[in-house]
Amino acid sequence: MDYLGVKRGDIRAEAYARLAALAALAPLTLKDVTSQLQASLKERLKGSTGVISLAEWEVLVAFCDATADSVNSTLGVAEDYENVALKLRKYLVDLPQFKFSRAVHKQLNSNSVTVPWIVLASKLTAALVNLSFTCDGELLETVVDTFTVFFERLFHDSDFHSEQYYSLMGFITALEHKPRFFTRSKISFKIFYLLESCIDNTQFMLSAELIEHRSREPENGNADVSLVSDSSDVPPIAFIQALSSLMAAIASSIVGDEENSLMLYILNRIAADKSIASSHAPEYLTNSELPSNGSTYIHSNATLESIFSVVAEPQLNSSSSTLNLSNDLLEFLNCLSEMALKKLDLLDRGEPYIVYSTISRLKLGYTAKSKLLSVVVCGVLTASVELEAVRRFFQTSVRIYDTMLDPQLGVSVIQLGSILVFKDPAIGSSLTRALTSLIANPRLSLAQCQGMSKSVGLASRALSQDAVVTTIYALTNLLFVGNDGLQLQARSRKGSGLRTVSDAGSRSSASANPNRLIRNNTLSKTRSNTSISGQHYDFSEADYQKVCLNAVTAIGEIVAACGDESVSILAATLLSQKVLKINAIFAPSLLTGLISCAPYLPQKEFIVMVRLLHKLSLDAFHNNDRELLDAFSDARIKLAQILKPESELYFVYLSEILSAIISRGDVQVLDHHRPHDEISAIGDQIALYLKPLAALLPDVHKGQKPLKVEDNQILFLFRNIWFNMVVHGFSIKSPQTKALGNELERIAYNTPPLASELSWNRTETSLELNTVLRRGSSNHNVKDHRNIVGDVLEIPRTMSYSKLMFLAATLYVESLRVKSGNCYTILEYFTDPSMKTSDIEKYLGPIAYRINKDFINLVHCGADKQFSAQNIAEQLTSMLTLCCSGLEKLQIAAFTCSELLIKNVPSSLCHHRSLFALFDLLSLLHDSVLDAEINQYNPTFVFRAQKTGITLKLPDSYDWRYSTFNKFHSEAKKWVKLILLKCNFDTKSLIQAYVSGLDRFQSNKKIQFGVSFALEMAGMIAATDRELINLPWLARDSTVNLLPPVISQLTWRSNFINDLLDRVSLHTSEGRLKALADLRLQVLSFQAMVDAGETRFSVKDITDILSEIAGYALVQDSDLAELIRYLVEIPFKVFESVSMRASASIWGAVIKERPNLSVLLISEITKCWETSIKLKQGVFTRACDLSDPEYSKMEFLPSDYEHASKVAAGVNKTFQPHLEIIKLLASNFEATMNQSDHLLKIFTRFVTTGLRNIISGSLHPFARFVRFELVRFAFDVLDYHAKLGSRSCRRLTELIFDSALSWFKAKSHYPFGGNVLKVKADYTLLKEVAKILKTVDTFNKELLEIKKSLLTLFMDDEISKISVWLDCVDPVDSSGTYTNETIKDSHVVRAYSIDPQLALNLAHRYKIRNLDIVLQKLILENPIPAIPYADAVQYFIGINAGQNMPLYTLLFWEPLSPVDAITLFLPPFGSNSFILQYTMRSLEHHDVNLTFFYVPQIVQSLRYDSKGYVQKFILETALVSQLFAHQIIWNMLANSYKDEEATQPDSLKPRLDEIQELMLASFSEEDLGFYKREFGFFSEVTSISGKLKPYIKKSKAEKKIKIDEEMAKIVLRPGVYLPSNPDGVLIDINRRSGRPLQSHAKAPYMATFKIKKEVEDVDEYGRVIKVPIEKWQSAIFKVGDDCRQDVLALQMISVFRTIWLNAGLDLYVFPNRVTATAPGCGVIDVLPNSTSRDMLGREAVNGLYEYYITKFGPETSIEFQKARNNLVRSLAGYSIISYLLQFKDRHNGNIMYDDQGHVLHIDFGFCFDIVPGGVKFEVAPFKLTREMVMVLGGSNETQAFRRFQELCIKGYLACRPYMETIVRCINPMLESGMPCFKEQTIRKLRKRFVPNKSEKDAAEHFRGLIKKAYESYYTAGYDEFQRITNGIPY
Repeated sequence: MDYLGVKRGDIRAEAYARLAALAALAPLTLKDVTSQLQASLKERLKGSTGVISLAEWEVLVAFCDATADSVNSTLGVAEDYENVALKLRKYLVDLPQFKFSRAVHKQLNSNSVTVPWIVLASKLTAALVNLSFTCDGELLETVVDTFTVFFERLFHDSDFHSEQYYSLMGFITALEHKPRFFTRSKISFKIFYLLESCIDNTQFMLSAELIEHRSREPENGNADVSLVSDSSDVPPIAFIQALSSLMAAIASSIVGDEENSLMLYILNRIAADKSIASSHAPEYLTNSELPSNGSTYIHSNATLESIFSVVAEPQLNSSSSTLNLSNDLLEFLNCLSEMALKKLDLLDRGEPYIVYSTISRLKLGYTAKSKLLSVVVCGVLTASVELEAVRRFFQTSVRIYDTMLDPQLGVSVIQLGSILVFKDPAIGSSLTRALTSLIANPRLSLAQCQGMSKSVGLASRALSQDAVVTTIYALTNLLFVGNDGLQLQARSRKGSGLRTVSDAGSRSSASANPNRLIRNNTLSKTRSNTSISGQHYDFSEADYQKVCLNAVTAIGEIVAACGDESVSILAATLLSQKVLKINAIFAPSLLTGLISCAPYLPQKEFIVMVRLLHKLSLDAFHNNDRELLDAFSDARIKLAQILKPESELYFVYLSEILSAIISRGDVQVLDHHRPHDEISAIGDQIALYLKPLAALLPDVHKGQKPLKVEDNQILFLFRNIWFNMVVHGFSIKSPQTKALGNELERIAYNTPPLASELSWNRTETSLELNTVLRRGSSNHNVKDHRNIVGDVLEIPRTMSYSKLMFLAATLYVESLRVKSGNCYTILEYFTDPSMKTSDIEKYLGPIAYRINKDFINLVHCGADKQFSAQNIAEQLTSMLTLCCSGLEKLQIAAFTCSELLIKNVPSSLCHHRSLFALFDLLSLLHDSVLDAEINQYNPTFVFRAQKTGITLKLPDSYDWRYSTFNKFHSEAKKWVKLILLKCNFDTKSLIQAYVSGLDRFQSNKKIQFGVSFALEMAGMIAATDRELINLPWLARDSTVNLLPPVISQLTWRSNFINDLLDRVSLHTSEGRLKALADLRLQVLSFQAMVDAGETRFSVKDITDILSEIAGYALVQDSDLAELIRYLVEIPFKVFESVSMRASASIWGAVIKERPNLSVLLISEITKCWETSIKLKQGVFTRACDLSDPEYSKMEFLPSDYEHASKVAAGVNKTFQPHLEIIKLLASNFEATMNQSDHLLKIFTRFVTTGLRNIISGSLHPFARFVRFELVRFAFDVLDYHAKLGSRSCRRLTELIFDSALSWFKAKSHYPFGGNVLKVKADYTLLKEVAKILKTVDTFNKELLEIKKSLLTLFMDDEISKISVWLDCVDPVDSSGTYTNETIKDSHVVRAYSIDPQLALNLAHRYKIRNLDIVLQKLILENPIPAIPYADAVQYFIGINAGQNMPLYTLLFWEPLSPVDAITLFLPPFGSNSFILQYTMRSLEHHDVNLTFFYVPQIVQSLRYDSKGYVQKFILETALVSQLFAHQIIWNMLANSYKDEEATQPDSLKPRLDEIQELMLASFSEEDLGFYKREFGFFSEVTSISGKLKPYIKKSKAEKKIKIDEEMAKIVLRPGVYLPSNPDGVLIDINRRSGRPLQSHAKAPYMATFKIKKEVEDVDEYGRVIKVPIEKWQSAIFKVGDDCRQDVLALQMISVFRTIWLNAGLDLYVFPNRVTATAPGCGVIDVLPNSTSRDMLGREAVNGLYEYYITKFGPETSIEFQKARNNLVRSLAGYSIISYLLQFKDRHNGNIMYDDQGHVLHIDFGFCFDIVPGGVKFEVAPFKLTREMVMVLGGSNETQAFRRFQELCIKGYLACRPYMETIVRCINPMLESGMPCFKEQTIRKLRKRFVPNKSEKDAAEHFRGLIKKAYESYYTAGYDEFQRITNGIPY
């Protein structure tokens, strides 16, 4: 049995152990463990005290050991555990009376254990303690009682025998390992007091010393006395030592660290927190009411009776501790400390029974003292023992020679002194002197030296620096090192600290004269003949070496523990001085000390030390001193081993070694030939550094990961060492490689690739510039490298030296790296763009091929564990991932290497890591292709596989993605076929594991191509299936495969039904009832948590409970209705998209498994469907509807498409549950339509309820698909009713028409977002519905005919718009395809009769003027139906400005948007009271945050405010919002004058002044205070610009000084803000940020402020949340410049931003805030992280493309492509706006580029109808330069340019419906006096929108503008003009 891990003779014991373990885990089955166990226990419990046989021994021991598994168990019954405890009690109590058979003694002897009483007592005690922890401590009293009886029996008779002592020793030994037992409660304290009292009994201890150590005679020859030897002696001192150890263990458990030394733990705690070093107790051991001496201590002279009476109720303090220590525990700790101090006194004083007759007894005494000291220390901290007594003990102990040299006691005394230092620093001198003297003694062991020195080092934190420095000097003086090594003449000098004793004196006196020890009987008197300070003697060389080693060890430990940099610097300096005089003998010791100090040095000193070691190593090398050189090498290696990557000095040392290697062979002249001897010599010098470097780096043979290098500097150093090595003769065949092969392999393993994307130096584009590669070499070396590289690839004669050396280094490092099991890193070289620019890329492929061949050879050789199957699969996985790279050459090489590895090692792919990766990569590539359809203009670059965690970064080219996917798919098919041929069963098993490991319930829409491919491969008939491969094709175009058996193992049923049956018993009625009751409780609890809304459940949580319910429904027949109700209710309660999708899968599975439940399930779904409609959930709520842009909050922020997408995703999730329900029932309807009339009624009710309520449902663009999916389903139900001739057909038809028409009550909206698949799904569905609509019967009912006619017109227009949107570059007009009618007046009339909103939208869609006239007539004649629709107001009051003056009906109309309402203040509407009242009501209806945006328009409306309504609105709103009031005041101030110098008052000024006075007068005291603070602060800030005017002609530096001086005076008042940032509060000013700006006659400046504000974000559920942020914002303060035109332009950009976000278009603009605050004054927010194209030109950037390459990386990099995509989005946005608003003066000073690649426009002084100089030089529609196109790919045929075109056209189309909104923003400003407005401004603006063109024509119009801009020569001409005239570079 040995081979099974069980020793011979122990089989039975092993079996008992396992049975007992089972019994301990399940006490109920204890009586069934074994019959022999029962018999043994039964016999023993009868009272038999006979001999314990081996069998009984084994049963007991096994069972006792097994109780350890029951600790803290709450399983089982307390009665069972108590029965066990009672059975064990009998054994423990009677143990001293037991005898043991010879077999027991023999087995114990074989295990080096001689006393069975000790063993069994220990086992039984431990078992009982374990049982006391079970059942929440219910057995504690039983166990305590057992122990009490044990003591009573033990001391009942005064005639003590050895068995009693053995039993007691075993008892104590067990408790030492279970100290927590004593700290559980008061009654457990009792046992310790009892134990201590017994051991302190003089009679008991004297008997122990005098008793004969012999066993009783065995009865009947069953026991053998001879087997109990003299080595079983248990003297009294042993009991004292055992009790001391127990006390220390208990104290450790109380303090909190049972694993480590108590003294060291306390010392570390104190040293870590110097605040503990006070006269008071530390917090973690204190109590507010500590008793002085209130502990119960039992004296040694007490009788046993008195002992038991005293300890019955220990007196303990009951107050609580301040930190996790109860009063009881703290009191117990104090008692222990006092006992320990008395025990120490006892050991020093002596007793008759304490006899040190042997060395072992003496050691026991020392150990006892050591343990007691650790307990006393606790008393020192809690102030429960007298500090003076402990101090005296320390002072006495350090003078006792033998005491201090004892391995335990000596260290403990030093630790005690170290702790006392924190109480009394005066002890420090004694402590340090003692340490120095001990270090000077060669008898001190290294371990003692380390322990003592570390303690003193910790204590040094409380000592003065002088004391620590003195100690370091004293220890350094022990190093007698000179030029010749030891200075023998100094060895006998006084004060050296080196002292010794004679051999006779060094021995313990106890061994020479034991009777003397008995007489003196005290440890303190057991001293040597000479103390530490005694006479000195000469040392041998070995002694001096040992002293030297101890001294440097002590220095190192003190430096490490001290934590003082000055100490570490001093120690290193002193040791460095010694090292300079070093010889080979003492080199190891001194260098060890120096190295031990190194990790604690500051970086600067550390570098000095490392460079010193390097220098000395080179000196030893040059002097050919091998011994010294080896010592230095070992020291540097040891330093490397000490430092860990987490250390700050790790990379410093690494950098120093790498730099040292690179510095070898440095030359002044590059590319110069050198002799071969020089090259070889330098190569030998380089070799000196390789071992330390290798030791510093992770080792692959130890399973360590390679070093992660993130610092580019380190990366470059790594690269250059290999360059330097090959230059100086290193190669795969060189002698250095043979001698240092292991080290070089380790270095190579950790070396980053010599070239990669990470290491690419963007400023160094060629290897020819690398100075290390250009160091000259010998002809011999060059020839060798040419031959080695030539074996791998063909080297052209013209190859430069630098390229050859690079290739040699690459081949060298990768040939070494591959031996570590890495064959893919070579492929990463392709990612470095310099490989292509240096024309080296073509050579990397052959090297990669060679490396992979070497890897395959190593695999076949059965090399080390780094060539395990796991690692091989990892390598293949990495190469497969690189097959998806966007670099053509890398992709080719990766495919080649993968093919090579798979062909030669097929098992590399037949591994879960690589095969799963292959499948996942296919899925990711497929997803990347689909991404073109899902994220049209915001491509996803990063794809992550959920199963394997693989991450792919893919380029944005969809052509590349498609071709890569096809290539990878083709290769994958070939590779999988190969492994199916080689290892068919294993591969199919892996495929099954891959497929079965997926989520059980997934969306049917989610395509997982990898899974489909895996199943296709698994089902393929392989060539190994020789019979099946020859099957004839039975049917054309059919496929025969083996997929069914694969799928059969993956069915849904097997997933959870089998699991359910395994867990729950359903075979009996009782079992079913209990199971259903448990399930019911679980469901109700789940529903309650859902209703509470406090918990978010994962899909797994929901599918788990639904699976449980479904399982019950499928395997039994009771309570099915209840189960089905639960099955449907839960997902409807949760009502989330993913959970509903998973639920639909489960419902479908239930219907498939049990068709008879389908009616029940569908009816329950229909019921819950109706409930969700009543609750207005999902698509039946209007909460998700988009606000029209004119009703939305306009913001001066960058376009945040990500935020809009998150909100849209949340909306989509809201609608998805209803879509899943519709699809499920539509599918089931087709499958079950002929089953029953009842089922048909359910489906009919489902659709009618849905159609009736969808009329008032959501009008969000995403709701269109759900709505028409329901309509499509309703048509199916209608069709079936029609076939049956049902009477409900007409009603259902009308309901379908009404619900479909309800969608068109919303304004025409283009498809939302960039998910083309979603748009195409809408498009396909609408076309399908439109086709069905044509065939629907109207039953000759006029109303149905009208509705059908209108619906076809709307559908036709909707489909036509989507058609243009899907292909806007080459649009096709599909209008008229789905209707045969032409729009007529009658259609509008009929639509108005149904719903005025339909008539309005029909007129808007078809843009025919006749329709507007008809509509106006209808509204005027019958306005009441149109009142709910604000769009109808314009028709009611007259399209042609004031034709119709409305009546009172207008007062009840739906409020207009703010901008539309403001327009009604203007002529000719402003004189009509009804209009004015309606306008006021409309404005007051909106939140002030919406109207806030239109402050400039409101102020300009005052020009026409003859009746005072505008003034009233301003004054009333100012009382509501102080921010509004402030903005109004600033705007009124800015418009008070016509000129910038404020010399020409505007005609509006008196009115503005009056309003301002009235406003200020109406302010409350608080509001007025806020106004004064804000305007006072802003006045201080803007006044700086005026104060700069005298400095206009001075230098920027002088202006800067003045700005800083003025900014330092600004007082930041609470609540103030920048006028340009009213939504944030200023919390700080960067008073050094002021910067003067360039201006000839003015003094603008820029400053930076810190703003605190709240921004909107979206959580994972699509809910908008507020997030507080703080940010620094720079602002420009202008004086003398009219900013009002910039305000308007940026206001309009913000409007466009809102329109595009509302349309879900990913166009980017950044309308930064500009606020005009006074005539010619304003504040402008600086665009963050942006640089003008002008500045880029001044910074010597040749072109925009070069800037993008430099800034973002090569064109193939993801960063560049992201930046390019950002350029596309922003360029398109600004191009549209520039054209519509006619931005001019677009020179390079006004074009900005930010750090993400966006283009931004600033300075809008020329727009609409004004141009620079009055000459229309810029005739291009917008600025589109050649360099911009270069970034987009270089031509108008690239993907990026096409995206630009599409975004431009779509953005333009999305703006057109809001033409009037934009016009109405500008109308109020026409009389403002801004120069940009002319008479024809509005007419031209409208004309640019081409309002009369169709969508197709408008798309073609803007495409023509793009072409014109692209081909324009005027753009470049204007830039040249600006360069010449204004010095603005191109």
